[in-house]
Amino acid sequence: MKAIPQLTVEGEVLPESWEKSLLLLRERGIKSRKESYTNKSGVDEILEASMKIIVNAPFKEPRIHVGCEGLMSLSDYVDEVLQGTKDAWIGRGWDYTYHQRLFEYEQAAERTDQVDRIIEKLKQTSFTNRAQATTWMPWRDYKVAGPPCLQRIWCKIIDDEWLEMHTSWRSRDAYNAAFMNMYAMTALQKLISDEVGVKAGRYVDDSDSYHVYDRNFKNLEQFASAVEASKKSGRLSWIPS
Repeated sequence: MKAIPQLTVEGEVLPESWEKSLLLLRERGIKSRKESYTNKSGVDEILEASMKIIVNAPFKEPRIHVGCEGLMSLSDYVDEVLQGTKDAWIGRGWDYTYHQRLFEYEQAAERTDQVDRIIEKLKQTSFTNRAQATTWMPWRDYKVAGPPCLQRIWCKIIDDEWLEMHTSWRSRDAYNAAFMNMYAMTALQKLISDEVGVKAGRYVDDSDSYHVYDRNFKNLEQFASAVEASKKSGRLSWIPS
């Protein structure tokens, strides 16, 4: 029986872990398909695997990978997630924002700031396993063209000192989105840890479908070649933030 490969990578810093995930996906991913909201055929051809990415020191420099094509908009994306700078786009071409789902989750005309709930829960009981936020709205998201990829955030304080964050993603563009997603999620981790009064610890990122679209297969090969060339020259593709 053919199955989705279950892959894991681990690195010290954020760009190292993302780089490893792309190279491992390239090596061991399988050709597959997914529903598309951009392709007229309704189908995207992809290279796919399930991927767990472990970042042991997410705030240790360097934090930027020069292979991320969205670097020019990285700070804007963080503001979009943490500050809600694009919440006004919901209903005008966008079905959701992560800020809206995390900070203003709405059900039955009631809004819940899930991030604030996480902070308060951790302050009350540092070792709780209940400090989490979810994004999926089953009464809505089965019907929309582009439902959220991020599904859940889970936080726990280790030894009363370190805030560990886990995130779960149902579907993920490994090449175009994953690095920016992780950068923004670790920014959220730092926000929560600062509010609770602890240090930001390990970040664990888990995707059910971690994939590269066929239109980016050539880009993935160029990425792998650039990484190899950088290693041979002794210069990493990582830079301080």
